[in-house]
Amino acid sequence: MGTPGTFPYDSGLHPAGYTSRLWTMRQLAGLRTAAATNERFRYLLDMGETGLSLAFDLPTQLGLDPDAPAAEGEVGRTGVSVATVDDLAEVFDGIPLDKVSVSFTINATAPVLLAMWIVVAEESAVDPVKLRGTLQNEMLKEFLARKAFIYDLDTSMQYALDVIEYCTGELPGVNPVSISGGHAREAGADAALEVACALASVDAYLGGMVDRGFPVDEVARRFSFVFGTDMELLKEAAKLRVARRRYAERMRDRWGATDPRAMKLRTQVNTFGSALAFQEPLNNIVRATVQAIAAILGGTQSLHVCSFDEALQTPGPLGARIALRTQQILASETDLARYADPLGGSRVVEQLVAELGAEVDDWLRRIEQRGGVVECIRTGWLEGEIEQLAYLDPGPVVGVTDPQVSASEDALVAAERHQVVGHGRAVRRPAAEDELRRVRDDARAGRNVMPALIDAVRARATIGQLREAMQPPAREERA
Repeated sequence: MGTPGTFPYDSGLHPAGYTSRLWTMRQLAGLRTAAATNERFRYLLDMGETGLSLAFDLPTQLGLDPDAPAAEGEVGRTGVSVATVDDLAEVFDGIPLDKVSVSFTINATAPVLLAMWIVVAEESAVDPVKLRGTLQNEMLKEFLARKAFIYDLDTSMQYALDVIEYCTGELPGVNPVSISGGHAREAGADAALEVACALASVDAYLGGMVDRGFPVDEVARRFSFVFGTDMELLKEAAKLRVARRRYAERMRDRWGATDPRAMKLRTQVNTFGSALAFQEPLNNIVRATVQAIAAILGGTQSLHVCSFDEALQTPGPLGARIALRTQQILASETDLARYADPLGGSRVVEQLVAELGAEVDDWLRRIEQRGGVVECIRTGWLEGEIEQLAYLDPGPVVGVTDPQVSASEDALVAAERHQVVGHGRAVRRPAAEDELRRVRDDARAGRNVMPALIDAVRARATIGQLREAMQPPAREERA
């Protein structure tokens, strides 16, 4: 094993590990309305959270206004509903955007939410250059695992690259893509394929930016990653060591990177929701704690711990607080953060690293033999491999026999959702027609859509209007 802070960084990115700086405690939150989400953010910041992570409802993820027929029943259900820049402004009301980093769990509509974030900053007297945070903006994993995409694969990648290009030139504190292996893992992949999916996706995003004329080092040093941790504590910690080593080696040997920042795999780790059980939900505190320890021993830069009630509902205040307190207890009341590389030299960990590394290499060879990750998604081969592995995962096994537990929506939550839908009917207006026309023209001409999106957002275009303006022409129209 190597030395912390030195190539290939398997022992950690920083020489002092967590002894000089703890990981970012970034609990995912997004509750129904902008006001409810703002209240939860303030609550978490008061409890000591060190970074915000924003979750959106499915209509927002898919570019649907809350009153769209296709959004019925889903508004505010899995996160906050955002129809215009004013909704996002309410989410961040009273929160200093130049002092708090924000992670946006958004993909298909990442260009639109980035434009809104920029305008919210401008209108609150914050220079967008001072924004700090991460956009997930990861469309390959949407096609591979989550399926929350709007446009075809090529168009989706075009818009993802537009975001990377804009942030690289204009927003020095924003990571424009968070390349994910964790979503493939949640869909059924094993630990080795989780790492391989992420590393193979790097080639697609980086290759696209090189084709646009950007240097490898300039782009890659802005990449971040998303992995998860499951219940095999030592194996999950070893997995992150393998990911860092393979990434560093591939960046140097395959892409010719010379900047150490371009060779350091920086990751957010989410404890896995698929490891939770809705029966006996308090057991999930133990599960999430084990997975959090794995992430810390593995050397993550940022951590989200699932709430014990997450298998039942959007986390309540108690669940959110206990999840954050779990991180704080591990940081302050244990010795996990006292050593730069606590697992260094472990025979068991070295064996796990060797075994996992060989499996990752085999998956990468198979993906490359089939033309790379994009082609493997087109043919359905990689998705088929993940589905096969999914059948082998038993999931939680302790305390899962009680069928009586169920979740129900209370009247207050239902009323809030109804209010959001009514708000959606009120916000759409024709004031942004000229700006929407420019979005449409730039999208069809293949120009970067970000400048036009920002202007349209300033003019209060809705997310549904912007989705429609970005829609590529039908195939026969293109011909």
